[in-house]
Amino acid sequence: MSTTEQNVISLLVNVWYLETARIRLYEIYAKQAVKDGYQQVAALFLEVAEQKRSHTKTIYRFLEESSSETTISTKTMSFEQTLKNLEHAVSLEDTESEGVYATLEAQAWDAGLKKISTKIKLFRRIKLFYAKRFNALAENIKNNRVFERDEPVKWICRKCGFIYEGEKALKNCPGCEHPQAYFEILAENY
Repeated sequence: MSTTEQNVISLLVNVWYLETARIRLYEIYAKQAVKDGYQQVAALFLEVAEQKRSHTKTIYRFLEESSSETTISTKTMSFEQTLKNLEHAVSLEDTESEGVYATLEAQAWDAGLKKISTKIKLFRRIKLFYAKRFNALAENIKNNRVFERDEPVKWICRKCGFIYEGEKALKNCPGCEHPQAYFEILAENY
């Protein structure tokens, strides 16, 4: 195995560990979002965590039957309120996409490992989508737009499916009596 290929394996190991750690971090962030009254944000953190499981499986397949020593450095932070957690997630996804993922993509391409390079390029795009989504959610919290809009929209209760139209989500769902935290704007994308 060439030095370049070994560098790619080392970077793949780093990325695998990073993504594995993000899965757990986003699960923790989801629990905090529930505590803070943001059920939709919690569900999206869990959705991203589950998608990252798929990414780690793909990356692990590239690592099968290889060996590499690597050092992982990380900076931890306390578990904050949901707004801070979303901002942290934006930073992580942006930084990793433009940092280790960009490096891995280029090195894999240069080493002739086109399949790895292509997968990492796709995962970089996904990371940028996550950052954009997390940023939009953070902006909604900052601007008090999670449960209130300037014009009437359809709100759906995540718990029972009750749909209500108005500028604000109801304080409690009349269907299941769960709190406002369970309302989100109805997305009809089918």
